Amino acid sequence: MTERDVFEYALVRVVPRMERGECFNAGVIVYCRARSYVAARTHLDEAKLLALDPGADVAGVRAALRGVEGVCAGG
Repeated sequence: MTERDVFEYALVRVVPRMERGECFNAGVIVYCRARSYVAARTHLDEAKLLALDPGADVAGVRAALRGVEGVCAGG
């Protein structure tokens, strides 16, 4: 019988306008304690962001998502 490791995940969501309660998924963080593994992958759907908030700071949101990936990579 082979051993199986437990992997957990969390979705990364963008919330353009908190007061409207709208959000969409922009990535995932995967974690496994047994393997000392953590990683994140993100993708910003710019059209969706601007549809929900035409005045959104696209560069700022993109930078925040890169930050999530960087922290998970050990940065």
